[in-house]
Amino acid sequence: MGRKSPQEKKRLSYAKDRRNDYGANDKSSRKNLPRHKRRVNQANRHRDHQMLTAARGPVDLEHAATAEEDLSKVRPLQWRKWPDTPLGGVVRGKLDRIEVRRSFEAATLSPLADGELDEMLAAAAHLLSTKDVAVLHFLARTGVRVTELSALDLRDVSAGSVIVRGGRRRTIPLPPELRPPLDAYLRVRAERPGADEATAYFLNAFGCRVSPGSVNDVVATFGALIGMPGLSARTLRKTFAVNLLRAGADLGTTSEMLGHASPEATRAYLAR
Repeated sequence: MGRKSPQEKKRLSYAKDRRNDYGANDKSSRKNLPRHKRRVNQANRHRDHQMLTAARGPVDLEHAATAEEDLSKVRPLQWRKWPDTPLGGVVRGKLDRIEVRRSFEAATLSPLADGELDEMLAAAAHLLSTKDVAVLHFLARTGVRVTELSALDLRDVSAGSVIVRGGRRRTIPLPPELRPPLDAYLRVRAERPGADEATAYFLNAFGCRVSPGSVNDVVATFGALIGMPGLSARTLRKTFAVNLLRAGADLGTTSEMLGHASPEATRAYLAR
């Protein structure tokens, strides 16, 4: 047999080299497999010991028979090794996940065209609750991240600005068109359970701080409802950035408003 080319060696490795669920090589199985089996066997012995210890005491045939019957009813724990996957399958799976993520980002990072943002916000006023309308307006008019919106407190939002705290602390001007939906929401917020003691700005119906996941769900559900299945908080954030640049803001100002580390990060963000 002649010498194999590097390409042939690679194909052979992809077919024969086996990896576990975590993508790690299976060479450690010589130690891991006995340890896992030993752990299951120890658990079985411990259970049997507990049941037999409970049956100790004066000789009582009926009690002993009951303990033996109970012991026989319990199915012993079983352990089996999950079949490993060829390296080629692991690589193919990783590439597929990367492609899915890229497709998702391409769909959710496309900024809204001129007029689409106003039409979307107008539709929200008829389809969403007062709180969700305020959340949608806030994301679109300030460009904050979902996690930053969730972390906002009452002290952070004033009549003219929003203070975003955390690693990228910054102050964002509050546009006048954002005040009406916020004022309407604050009237609803005052009726939430525990609103007087709560510090969070956005509260759900139970008087708890809204979570980032619930905000993402609201935006995604609303997007599907109005025929924009790719709509997300990331879409609104990128639309905010693009509108800033169209209004004449330079890249440095836009980077500061978005909370990016540098203008280069903003340039890369907008290029995606």
